[in-house]
Amino acid sequence: MGRVTARRRKLWVRFLLIACALVIAAGAALLWRFQQAATPIPPSAFYTPPQPLPSATPGTIIRKEPLPENLPKGAVAWRIMYLSTGMNGEPIAVTGTIVAPESPSTTPRPVIAWAHGTVGVLPQCGVSHTADPYKQTPVVDLMVQQGFVVVATDYPGLGTPGVHPYLVGNVSAHAILDSVRAARQLEVNAGDRFVVWGASQGGQAALWAGQSSAQYAPELKLVGVAAAAPAIDLAGIIQAKMNDQGGGVFIGAALYAWSHHYPTANLSQIIKPEQRTQFDRMATTCVSTPAAFLTIGKLLTPSEYLQTDLLATEPWRTIINENQPRGRIDVPLLITHGTADTLIPIELNQAEVKRRCAAGENVQFTRLPGVGHDARNESGILTVGWIEDRFATRPTGSTCGSR
Repeated sequence: MGRVTARRRKLWVRFLLIACALVIAAGAALLWRFQQAATPIPPSAFYTPPQPLPSATPGTIIRKEPLPENLPKGAVAWRIMYLSTGMNGEPIAVTGTIVAPESPSTTPRPVIAWAHGTVGVLPQCGVSHTADPYKQTPVVDLMVQQGFVVVATDYPGLGTPGVHPYLVGNVSAHAILDSVRAARQLEVNAGDRFVVWGASQGGQAALWAGQSSAQYAPELKLVGVAAAAPAIDLAGIIQAKMNDQGGGVFIGAALYAWSHHYPTANLSQIIKPEQRTQFDRMATTCVSTPAAFLTIGKLLTPSEYLQTDLLATEPWRTIINENQPRGRIDVPLLITHGTADTLIPIELNQAEVKRRCAAGENVQFTRLPGVGHDARNESGILTVGWIEDRFATRPTGSTCGSR
C-alpha cells in the first residue's frame, strides 16, 4: 500500500511539473505574441533615400520592388519610393504602394489615390513596409476588380527617415499628387484622370490635395474628392477633445510633429514640465500597433499635459489655422461620417459642408447611422460607387439643397 501511495505521489508531482511547464510555455507564447503586437516593424534598407536625391521632377520613381504577398485577387503590386516636395519647396523622398489589375488594358485606367488615417509620426509607424501593406486601404479588392489603379502614399517620415509632418496640409497634398504621377510611370496604363479618397487624417489630406491639384499638378485631371470622417476643423477638434484620452494621443502627435517642422514651435512653451516624459511617450507610440499603448502607462488628456491655450498661443494658433483645408474645391466632394464618431464630432463636418455649399461647391454629405470614427469599410462600397460615377461623368448626388 505504501509503494502504491508513493508511486501515485510521483505521478502527481510529474503531472504538476508538466502542467506548470505547459502554463509557463503558454504564458511565454502569449507574452511573445503581445510583444510582437506592441512592437512596430522597422523599415528595411529600401526606405533609406539615396544621398543626394536624384535631380528629377516630383513624382519620379526613385526605386521600386514587387509586392507578391497578401495581394488582392487578380492584382499586381509594387512598393515604391518617389520624389515629392517638402514644406519649403525642397525635394524629399516618399514611399507608398501601387496596386493594379494584372490583366492588360488598352485604354488608360482610372486612378484612385488613397490617403490613410493616423498611424503615428515615426518611420516605424508606416504602412507599406509591414507584412500587410494594404491593411489601411479599404475595399482594395473591390477597387482592383473594378479596374482601378490604386496608389497609397505613406506620407513623408512614415518609412523614410525623420518625423512625419502630421496634419501639415500642403506636404500631405504633395505626397498624394506625386503618388499619382508615380503610378503613371509603371506599366499598368494608369491614366491622367484620378480621384483622391482619404479617411480621418487622410480626409484632411484629400481635401488639401483637392484644393491644390490644379496649381501643383496641372497635367493631372482630378474628377472628385472623397473623405471619410475628415479632420477638417482642427481648432474645433482640439476644443472638443481637451478632456479625452483619444484626443490626448492624436493632438499630442500633431504637437510633437509640428515642433519638429516649424522652427518657432517649442513644446516647452506649452507642455507641463512634469508631464513632458509621458507626453513624449504617447506622441511617439505607433497607432498602427495599438497594443503598445498598454505598455506606456496612463494616457493623458490634453487638459492634463497642456499648460496653455493652444488656440490663443502663437505660433500654435497660426499653425492650426493654416493647416485647415479651407480652399475651394472645384470638383464634386463626398464626405461620409458616422453618427457615433467619438473622435471627430460629426457637427464639425456638417458645418463645413454647409459652408462649402453656401460657397457654391458640389458636396454630398452622407451620414452613416451608428458607425464610429473608423468608417473606411462601412463607407467603402458607397464611396467606390460614387467614384465610378465621377469617372463616368454621371450627375452627382449633391445634398447642398437638402436640409
